[in-house]
Amino acid sequence: MKILPTQLFPAIAIVGLALIAGCGNPAMNESTANVKHITQSDFSNEVTSASGAVVVDFYATWCGPCKILAPMMEAQAGLFIGKIKFLKVNVDESPDLAKTYEIQAIPTVLFFRDGKVVDRVVGLPGELDLKMRLDALTAGK
Repeated sequence: MKILPTQLFPAIAIVGLALIAGCGNPAMNESTANVKHITQSDFSNEVTSASGAVVVDFYATWCGPCKILAPMMEAQAGLFIGKIKFLKVNVDESPDLAKTYEIQAIPTVLFFRDGKVVDRVVGLPGELDLKMRLDALTAGK
């Protein structure tokens, strides 16, 4: 039996849709060398009660742009060790926290200084934009 290319299209389409929909990446929920995964129960101690600069990436495992942002955050966190604490929160695990901070699109990155939000980026930032915001956060601007 010979299979024609047109007969493969439905199977290819189904596989493609499954990949686009994203079955999620549970590894995104793990802390990395420079970015700590936290939940709502950790947020007060790690962010709002913390002194100094903290960056929080609100993400979901199924979000394509979030998957692109994760290694960018890891790389930037490596450049700001001892200056900025980098954290990430899964909005599916902590919906009340996402609601509190009015996270309406992901990824959203919040920049905190001494427990207060001082900047916000909605969507996937460019590397230069992210770096400039982090520099401003450490400079207290």
